[in-house]
Amino acid sequence: MFAAGTGVVAFGTVLVVGLAILVFLKAAGTDGSNEPGPLTEGAIVATEFRFTPARVESGTEVELVLRNEGAVYHDLVISGVDGVHLKVLPGEEDLVEVTLEPGRYTFYCTIPGHRDSGMSGELVVG
Repeated sequence: MFAAGTGVVAFGTVLVVGLAILVFLKAAGTDGSNEPGPLTEGAIVATEFRFTPARVESGTEVELVLRNEGAVYHDLVISGVDGVHLKVLPGEEDLVEVTLEPGRYTFYCTIPGHRDSGMSGELVVG
């Protein structure tokens, strides 16, 4: 079987390895959590199942930042605008810069069921 004290040695080994991982994460600049960092100014935040803000105003030179603060993958496309497809895993940001004609555009998440659940918004360019 096991020698006396084996459980104590195993526990001590796990404790030392766990502390080493925490020290490494702290040195790498993270606390090991999946909490997002500071929000990029002007970002559209994706959660389940909404974009905030749902209405964005911009000049014709549009810079969109999508930040995922939800628990699942989200994306963002703009109806009628080719080449705009932001994709974000939880905790990530994606950015696109595009020149658009003045008008109103609909943006939405293409993940099945997300748009129908409320993940859409309006981009007003003027």
